[in-house]
Amino acid sequence: MLTKCICTYCAGHLEFEEENAGEKIKCPHCGFETTLFLPGDEPEMEESDVSTSRIARFKRPLIIAAAGVLVLVGLGYCLNRWLLPPLKLWLPYTESPVLPIIIVALGCLAVLMLIAWTVFPILMFLEMRKLTTAVQSIDANSRPVLSAEPLVEEDAVEEEPEDTSTEEEQLTTKE
Repeated sequence: MLTKCICTYCAGHLEFEEENAGEKIKCPHCGFETTLFLPGDEPEMEESDVSTSRIARFKRPLIIAAAGVLVLVGLGYCLNRWLLPPLKLWLPYTESPVLPIIIVALGCLAVLMLIAWTVFPILMFLEMRKLTTAVQSIDANSRPVLSAEPLVEEDAVEEEPEDTSTEEEQLTTKE
């Protein structure tokens, strides 16, 4: 009989035969070795498992942060090596390294503003299109649908027509 349990590292759902309970397998979701257990018989986590899961939890954000720092350091080196010397030569009468750095920073801000100025409207258009389709689907689902059964007509009560003539017309007809 098939039984379900969760991975002790990533909480991914695992399905296995009851006779395989207690076996250690490699989780198909996270790749860590986990023990299959029957519901209600959760295995105790060892101290090394706790530290391993803690490392696994922080591993990806640490890699992303290290890659970001590495990219920034490389960008700074490239700017210092290849952009600032020609910029110092083009700016007359500058002995200070601050002015070229300010110009580079303003140039980077201008490029970011240009990118934001072109990309932001495109993103807004795409979001408005999603919103429009969502509103159209809500509108289509909220319309009343006629049933397949024929409508039952109620007995119409004939009413006497009301006299809509004005008082002046009534006076003239009496005379």
